Amino acid sequence: MLSCHLLAFLAAASLIAAAPSVSAATDFGYTTSSDKYVISTGAGLTISMRQSTCDIVSINYNDKELQYKSMGTHVNSGLGSGVTSTIEALNDDKKTIHVNCKKTGLEQAYFFRPNENVVYMGTYHSNDLVLPELRFLARLDKTVMNQGILEATIESGMTAIEATDVMQNSEGITRSKYYSGVPFIDDDVHGVNSTAAGVYLVISEHGYETSSGGPFFRDINNKLDVSNELTFYMNSDHTRIEEYRYGFHGPYALALTSGAAPSASSLDFSFFQDQTLTGFVPDAKRGEVAGTITDANDVLGDSDVVVAFSNADAQYWTRVAAGSKTFTSPKMKPGTYKAIVYKKQLAVGTASVTVTEGESTTQTIDVTYELVKSPIWRIGEWDATPDGFLNADKIHKMHPSDSRMSAWGPITFAAGTDDNSKFPMAQFRAANDDIKINFDLTDAQASESRTLKIGLTLAQASARSSVTVNDWTAEVPASAAVKTRGITRGVTVGYYKLYDYVIPSSALKTGSNTITLSIASGASDPAEKFLSSSVVFDALELV
Repeated sequence: MLSCHLLAFLAAASLIAAAPSVSAATDFGYTTSSDKYVISTGAGLTISMRQSTCDIVSINYNDKELQYKSMGTHVNSGLGSGVTSTIEALNDDKKTIHVNCKKTGLEQAYFFRPNENVVYMGTYHSNDLVLPELRFLARLDKTVMNQGILEATIESGMTAIEATDVMQNSEGITRSKYYSGVPFIDDDVHGVNSTAAGVYLVISEHGYETSSGGPFFRDINNKLDVSNELTFYMNSDHTRIEEYRYGFHGPYALALTSGAAPSASSLDFSFFQDQTLTGFVPDAKRGEVAGTITDANDVLGDSDVVVAFSNADAQYWTRVAAGSKTFTSPKMKPGTYKAIVYKKQLAVGTASVTVTEGESTTQTIDVTYELVKSPIWRIGEWDATPDGFLNADKIHKMHPSDSRMSAWGPITFAAGTDDNSKFPMAQFRAANDDIKINFDLTDAQASESRTLKIGLTLAQASARSSVTVNDWTAEVPASAAVKTRGITRGVTVGYYKLYDYVIPSSALKTGSNTITLSIASGASDPAEKFLSSSVVFDALELV
């Protein structure tokens, strides 16, 4: 028979809206009631979960209730109806507790280990369930968890300036959930904290393998508004550049601490290797790639180098130490992949590689990108980022209209004289059109045709650059625009495109010349000028 103390404990857990907290149990284990699973780690964390929906309705840490009372913590905004769930203690040395939640097209696994204040998770999603996005969302009580990522913290008095998700205060400071994102390759731990606790999402080495977007994609990590929302976006349409992948996402974990962030390596995901989870591929059934990069023309120099692998089912990446030309991939699912060598974020070499179960595949990838050694002039660096340009240091963390941004222009830029930091990282048809580039040519330089190279890392609303040189106008090329907002979300990664504009010698003259860049697009611009047709620059050069 249940003790009076335990009955009171369960009653409190079942009334999350009415009760401010659930006393933290001291022993590792779980109990069940008519519609609840209550799991204690034995180290100060007690989780209460509805059996019917698998919503987490209480996160009690050291006798502090962290869960937002009005809504749960769950996959997406909840699994809804049609969920079946089970709970069991596994027959391993730790008696790991496993909660499995299943509906058509989706399974969510939760694991709890003794004396670890961690909720280990994995998510399986198939195309039997069509979802616009896939995320794990922890909704925390902001009166207890009162600190979020600053750029995503919505303060009292802010008003919406774009849709309902970009906000601004009276001083022109902007905030948005989108500005909490960091590139996947840098995002193995993110979270929030307060004097009560630290709550962090920790992504394992394979946590992004079934996501889309590649190593430099970024997505929402946090929003502090009516609640403190902590998210792991597995797939979304937020400036999406790949088709969704389906299968097992994870492992990943929700880790609670006294405040400080854990390191990703401090969590032990290895027990997943012994689980039989839908879609999960253990390391024993994977292979790897051990490779060498050949760079005969020293294109890479001392740049940051990443080698990435992708196919329709999975994606992986690994960093290459500065100056090194060898790499080893993570453990990968068997299959044939496109391998890409990135100089910072610029693809400079590709290869096809086949990964075989239980084997290490040897692969050489040649850097085939040809960098022009001596252009007439160059603006920026060829690295598939706008780094070094005007406002590039701010664009990931604030809206282009933010009062902390430098004025966008329009500008006139003196090639070969002005610093790159004067040139805007983006051009918006309704904000800084046109951009003029002045430059001088010698008799010899003006006597033959030249090529203007423009690299665009992202375009939106069908935008591309229209080029006029003195009195001559180039044919307008096709756009490679994304389908949604990008720049105002703090995103500069889209469908990278390098354009070559061949300029006849008849358009050039000895001495002073002017190139005028304007935005070409058949799309209609909305009232908000930074949502107008626009592009993000990588670099420009005249050869």
